[in-house]
Amino acid sequence: MRKLMTLAIVLVVAGASSSKAFVGLQDLSYDGSLEVSGNSANNETDFSAANDHRGVTATRVRVGVNAVVTDGVAGRVELVRNPQSALAGGTSALYGGAGKPSSANSEQSAFVFHNAYVEFGDMWGWNARLGRQYVGDAGDLVWHIGPKSDDALTVTSIDGLRVMCNKSDRTDWMGKLHLSLFTGKQTEAATTVAQTDATNSGDVNLNDVELSATDLFPFFSRIRLGFLRGNSDHTAVTSDDTRLSIWRLGVNGGVAENFVTYRAEYLMNSGGQNRPSPASELKFKGNAIDLGVGVNPAATGIGTFGVWANYVRASGDDNNTNNDDKAFHDFSLLGVNTSDRYFGEIFGKSNALGLAQGSTSPLGQGVNSASQGQGLEVINLGLQFKPTFSGKTWARADWYSFKAAEDTLNGAPVADKFGSEVDLTLGYNHSDNVALEGGYAWLSPKEALTGGAGASDDKVTKLFARATVKWGGEVVSK
Repeated sequence: MRKLMTLAIVLVVAGASSSKAFVGLQDLSYDGSLEVSGNSANNETDFSAANDHRGVTATRVRVGVNAVVTDGVAGRVELVRNPQSALAGGTSALYGGAGKPSSANSEQSAFVFHNAYVEFGDMWGWNARLGRQYVGDAGDLVWHIGPKSDDALTVTSIDGLRVMCNKSDRTDWMGKLHLSLFTGKQTEAATTVAQTDATNSGDVNLNDVELSATDLFPFFSRIRLGFLRGNSDHTAVTSDDTRLSIWRLGVNGGVAENFVTYRAEYLMNSGGQNRPSPASELKFKGNAIDLGVGVNPAATGIGTFGVWANYVRASGDDNNTNNDDKAFHDFSLLGVNTSDRYFGEIFGKSNALGLAQGSTSPLGQGVNSASQGQGLEVINLGLQFKPTFSGKTWARADWYSFKAAEDTLNGAPVADKFGSEVDLTLGYNHSDNVALEGGYAWLSPKEALTGGAGASDDKVTKLFARATVKWGGEVVSK
């Protein structure tokens, strides 16, 4: 690994001509980003006046190298250094951390590969990407593996094969259809190719099939039909295997020259979890809806305004004594964080928020429920203003309401209100590649978050600031 790390760093540091001569690659290009995220928060872990102040500044560095490997084949490697990778050798990705880098040699283990793939172009109209990669779309509710926007600046990746059919060069309706298929392995527990599931276990496999149409019908910018499938083998026996499927149908677009924009998607679970005898199979029957509308008036003398409303509801289960799990799940159920939707600076992005159900992901990232859980319902209203007198500046306000989808369990009432949150953000886009933002947020917790009547429910507050600098651009297949 150290030799590969050294090679990647040499490619980045060396000039294009000397790199080409050194490894025989062509058309080398580089890209990457530097991100800094500072947070100061109170009451996240206990909702009380007891000291749980958090003040930390995290960093994430991404360095990518693209190259032509041979005719019709391109390749990419990307190295990432963030708290997730650098904490193993000390807190070297945190400002002031005990493991601050002191030499290039000590920094090698802080960088890890999140991209290492080859891409085959235009094979009978298909492109294929094989290796470690990112998948899904930024902001997607259930299917995104890649750089995240939480306070910990998490990055996830997966080893797999993605094939894409794109006929955008055609001028008829076929040029507006896009088909993508992915199959990958998030976790492989075997240490040799000879091991069987009977002697080893813990594999997690993920698959995605998606057909989309862009600008095929008036007012519909995109129509998407998708099927996701994941399975997890927990132990050497088959009595606890989990098979989760997510069916999705969504549309988005705009009317009146995008004066009004909208988003609507329906998601449904199927599959099940085997359970040791005498219990029967637990069947997944959850569903979710994701709705959004925005209004974008024409510019005024003082600037441009935009308002929006979003509603997300993931079903819950009000009866955990039967064999039907009506709570909606994404692949977090299999131990893989596959959402890139964040509901609030605190409820959504805070990796330290109390009662996060044992997950290292924020409580409000995505809508996955615990097995036969209560589900989640989120309402979001927002306003953004871009002033004329400072064209690179913007201000944004968001209000969120969080509650469980179910308020009873087995016929008895249970706490269902998580609380409400307000986020105020001010941003400055110095250029397309340089952005700054900061703000203040507060969360008013309720009994479903704090633990019930009589528990401490002091307001959670958070100051945040972020800076992002990007360079180059990853070569992406179309």
